[in-house]
Amino acid sequence: MENANPNKKNDLHRENEELKKKLEEEFGASKGWTNPDLSPEMENEFLNHIMAFENAWKDAKQITLYEFLGKPAFRRIDELQPDEISTELERIYSLMLEHQVRLDTICEVSDYELYRFITEELFLEEKDDMRVPGMMSSYIYEEFYPNHEYDLNRHSEEFLNSYLDKTSERYLHYLNSEAEKQQWHTHFRDTFSRFELRKSEIINVSFNLETEMAQVDFECDFTAQVEGSRDVFQFAGKGKINFVYKWDYWTVDSVEFPKPHNGLSGIQN
Repeated sequence: MENANPNKKNDLHRENEELKKKLEEEFGASKGWTNPDLSPEMENEFLNHIMAFENAWKDAKQITLYEFLGKPAFRRIDELQPDEISTELERIYSLMLEHQVRLDTICEVSDYELYRFITEELFLEEKDDMRVPGMMSSYIYEEFYPNHEYDLNRHSEEFLNSYLDKTSERYLHYLNSEAEKQQWHTHFRDTFSRFELRKSEIINVSFNLETEMAQVDFECDFTAQVEGSRDVFQFAGKGKINFVYKWDYWTVDSVEFPKPHNGLSGIQN
């Protein structure tokens, strides 16, 4: 079959180059932005998909999601009986998917709240009036209503795992700018050549959005070996991480680890 049209790949390659040139000239796509490992067939499919999106987007006007969905009939949440909510929510979900729209949640949210949120708030959100085959418009509930306890739990776990991993500097992404400028986090970390985390468990999360402060209490058990020495210290017990809320994001301000068994001071800002 491949020998039946020996020029097919060359033709496809030329078509792909023309598509890339058009995307660069008309829509400002940068040179070399496609994946060189793609086959000519896959690259062609990708380029045509991008071209369809750009053509649809340049002429798209802003309408509400409710209009985008065709102004479907629905009942207000206070008009539904409790046993009707889940069924009506599934109907709305199916309708949204038919129009290439989906709503996801990171945490568990009740059907009552999801139905209320969709019909009272999400329907009023504006979006581009454009439809591209295979393209989905996605919304996340927590982008409208952050789950602060979940975020603080996740940030704490990821911070601790990275901080006690000498091969990673990812923990720096969780520090606020003031904390990053200080030396408390580097002094403790640089004292030791390696850490071995045996246990890390979040035991309490408290936060206050008015003061924009939070505290996460945790239990941990890890060992630390002193740089240039065979001495190993064990840190086991309770610690805490203090957070501040900036730019809609919880950032680490200071950390306290339990004191080591050999009498060294715990880390503290």
